Amino acid sequence: MRRLSHIRATDAFVLLGHALFAGLFILAYMHFRERVIHVDSALQIFKWVQKPGVEVEAYRYSAVFPQLLVKLAKGLGFGLEGLLRIASLGHVLVGYIIFLLAAHVWRVGWVAAAAVLATVLCTRLTFYGIVLEANYLISYPFLLAAVLEGSARNGRNRRSWVWVFFALALVLLVHPVGFLIALFVLAFFYFARPVLRPLLLVLGVTTLLWGLIGRKLLPPSGYESDLYAATLEGLKNLGSLGEMPSMDFLLGHSWNYTTHYLPAWILLATTLLLLARQGAWALFGVTLAGTLGYTALNVVTYHAGEVAVMMEKNFLPLATLIALPVMFAVSQRSARWQAWAVLPFALVLFLQFRGISFAARPAHARYAAIENVVHELRGAGLRKAVLQEDMAEGIGVVWAMPFETLLVSSLDGPEQGLTAMVVSATSGTLGQGVYLAPWDTDLPVDELDPRYFDLPQGSYTVFSGSLP
Repeated sequence: MRRLSHIRATDAFVLLGHALFAGLFILAYMHFRERVIHVDSALQIFKWVQKPGVEVEAYRYSAVFPQLLVKLAKGLGFGLEGLLRIASLGHVLVGYIIFLLAAHVWRVGWVAAAAVLATVLCTRLTFYGIVLEANYLISYPFLLAAVLEGSARNGRNRRSWVWVFFALALVLLVHPVGFLIALFVLAFFYFARPVLRPLLLVLGVTTLLWGLIGRKLLPPSGYESDLYAATLEGLKNLGSLGEMPSMDFLLGHSWNYTTHYLPAWILLATTLLLLARQGAWALFGVTLAGTLGYTALNVVTYHAGEVAVMMEKNFLPLATLIALPVMFAVSQRSARWQAWAVLPFALVLFLQFRGISFAARPAHARYAAIENVVHELRGAGLRKAVLQEDMAEGIGVVWAMPFETLLVSSLDGPEQGLTAMVVSATSGTLGQGVYLAPWDTDLPVDELDPRYFDLPQGSYTVFSGSLP
């Protein structure tokens, strides 16, 4: 009877996982425009469609799987809307495949449940920023965890070593912070599964070496270098910790502005309590040090603040650092206790999924503002236009407007394509017939793929009208 109860609890976690991912697929399909035509996503996914090869941003090689789906669909003759929908769905598919592997291939239910929990625990606005590589740090580490748990259960062999190093490489190559998250997973398993310690030592040394020399082999981007400088600057200003925008963001979205992070803090406290009651003090220490250390690192690094979606992106991996220990701690309890744990698990999934659904509103409002720009430019007969910065209200970040407006307009057919560049008020003296990047220097219009995009030769025209 106890064994049957345990199976039912495990099955319930897995069934809830399937239900959650089904909901995420529906959201990704419904809101593909808002997810794909959004700043960095618009630029990168435009390149997926436009360019023949595989685009790798800042050496993040293991972030290419959704792009490969788009390339395949392009080869099969899909239209632009189909490619953009596949790009949106592909991002959810990566996490779902890892969940399926954990639940149904390696059959490690607690890791599968942790992967489900991490998918939504710290995700809200970032669901609509799909090319932010930190998103993969709430999925790839669970492939590593599933392989390690499977090896502990079934014994190590040559095949398991291949899978372990493959999973580790995915984590290390997807984001500069990946080596920290990988170290956390390895340290956790070192104390949770002593039988794996020889393997974990090899993996740990490999990960530490990558952390030390990885940025030498693959030089950081300018943005990443600026973050290193920002970390040092933040350390010098620890005395004003309470005044940092990053701290305000974290605390504000734990209670004052939203309760987005509140479930994460409750689960963290619950995890520490469970580990303490089980006498798992080493795991208690790893969990506490990992979560507090990672939080402190991000508060210091982003002390000057960022736009909301980027601030949320920085804290995404906290979901991994909390979900893995909490589901392990639950798996160590009695079958009846695990059955009761299904209820709060389901509640957290529901609340966080609800938050993601509501976050579609600001994403849709921004998309509607871009759509309005396209409509007004069409009415004015312009296909390459310059807008003043004050005309872009409701859009916020405007550097990607040339790509966003091209994607929006080209959904109606390549011949309907147009593009707009936003300039600051200091450039207000520009006359008619100016030449601006990207279409005249970075990417000439005659190089656009005519199946999806078409722009006229010649210069931009300053839009002299007004936007409602």
